[in-house]
Amino acid sequence: MALALRARGASLLGFTSRSAAGRAEADSWLGGRASSDLAELVLLQPELYLVAVPDQALPEVAEPLGAAFAAAPPTVAGDAARPVVAHTSGATSVSVLSSCQRAGATTLVFHPLQTFSDPLTGSSRFAGAAVAVTPVQAASDSPAAAFGFALAQLLGARPFLLPDDKRSLYHAAATVACNYLVTLEHHADRLFTLSGLPREESLSLFLPLVRATLDNVAAQGTVAALTGPLSRGDTATIAGHLAALATDTPDLLVLYRALGHSTLDLVRARGELPPAAISELAEILGPRDRPAGAQRGRPGE
Repeated sequence: MALALRARGASLLGFTSRSAAGRAEADSWLGGRASSDLAELVLLQPELYLVAVPDQALPEVAEPLGAAFAAAPPTVAGDAARPVVAHTSGATSVSVLSSCQRAGATTLVFHPLQTFSDPLTGSSRFAGAAVAVTPVQAASDSPAAAFGFALAQLLGARPFLLPDDKRSLYHAAATVACNYLVTLEHHADRLFTLSGLPREESLSLFLPLVRATLDNVAAQGTVAALTGPLSRGDTATIAGHLAALATDTPDLLVLYRALGHSTLDLVRARGELPPAAISELAEILGPRDRPAGAQRGRPGE
């Protein structure tokens, strides 16, 4: 994020990390020299402090940062001179920054709804991305909200207000949309390889399917974009899937069944299959939590 802001004209006054290795890595990405501690950073009096650390480390940073503010308060009065402290965690409440707020800072959460696997590619992914802004004061016209929206717009992002008490639910949604998609593609890669695709090419061979599916979701929405055997009521194909998984990857049966039952909700929403056909599909899928290896055949078998 520092790279992205600097590319848009912001000045990077300083940065730090709690370990020498972290400071050295930050030096390599950002240039210059990392500050040795938070007190040194506060003496630079930047307008914005971005706390981008693992969730569990937020209190370990916020408390000493608030203490550093209290020991060296801003010299100019008024909201315009109050330092702004934002953390970038998706799930953590803005209240973790309360020590900074008590010391006079404006506080907010600034969470880009985007994935960042490394700093260089990540710095180009803000444009068009959504940003969840949770100000310490919930009003949309509060100084914290106004700052968060202006910061997102500077990055070319799309800000929206997120209630503090919904952050965990919001982050669970982001985890399903992003992290668990990676898990699914990992399992798909394994299955494709077991089925005979070259290991070194498997990912490149099936990713066009994934990209086209996401394009369909973007253009049509989730319900209309659904294709495949469940959407067609193809019971024989589903039974064949279960039999193949039971033989080659029994550890994935529970996952397949759970996803199948969840997909039936989309099938019902489409309104194209009669209830009896959907019930037959659910019967073939069996209980969602059936132990691996406890394969169930088609009705009547």
